[in-house]
This record gives sequence, C-alpha cells and structure tokens, in this order.
Amino acid sequence: MTIRILLTCAITLLITACATVANFPATNQPYLDAKTRVQNLNSDQYQYLDDKTIYIGDIDQDTPSGFGELISPDGSIYQGAIKNGHAHGFGKSTMITGEVYEGEHQQGTFEGKGKLTLSDGSFFIGIFKDHKAYRGEMHFTDGKVATL
Repeated sequence: MTIRILLTCAITLLITACATVANFPATNQPYLDAKTRVQNLNSDQYQYLDDKTIYIGDIDQDTPSGFGELISPDGSIYQGAIKNGHAHGFGKSTMITGEVYEGEHQQGTFEGKGKLTLSDGSFFIGIFKDHKAYRGEMHFTDGKVATL
C-alpha cells in the first residue's frame, strides 16, 4: 500500500514537472482565432459560455450538446462529445502548454480510459479519475515504464 501511494505521488509530480511552456506560444492565439471564426457563423452554430469559453458545434434547445469544440480564453481546445456545455464522452483536449489528453471525459474532467501525452513526449495511458491519473502505465522518453 505504501509503495502504491509513493508511486502515485511520484507519477503525479512527474506529470506536473514535465509540463513546460518553453516550446509553446505564450498567447491565447487559438482563442483569438475562434473569436474571428465565429463572426462568420450563424448564431445557432456557436455560443460564448459564462467563463468566456467559445463553443462551436451542435446546439440542442439553446444548450451546447452533441459534437463540438470548446476554446478556452487561455487557448486550450477540446474537440469531441459535449453535454450541457461540458466535455462529456470521448474527445481530445489540447492544452496551450503542449499536453494532449485523448479519452473519456465526464462533465469537463478526465474520467475513464485515456492517454495523456506530456510536452516532453512521455505519456500516461490508463484510467483517469477526477482529472488525475489513477491506474495505468507511465511511459518515459528514455523507454522506461512505471506501473501505477
């Protein structure tokens, strides 16, 4: 049990430490591009959400639901299944810092099976719970693998 807790902490710290912004733009360019893009869309094809996120996609009874794209003010992008304005189902989240998550989401969080690729190329593949790696394997760029 103690080894599992230590391994969980080590992988969480590694994921945090590997998230660098050195090779990525410091701007929210995808968000600025989306603001320009929506100017050419009909009002039933996009919405500005309460947190200023831009939603482009299916809208059901004035609610973002179906398939679409969420572009956050920081430039992060989610593409995939949407329910009530949140990532819900399978989709891809691309953070402005370079991390990419492909997998299951529930109400905007990483929840279920997925793969998180870090900006240095290492990746975790397995089960996520409440936006955190829960069970699976961490693959490092040197070829080593750690099981959680």
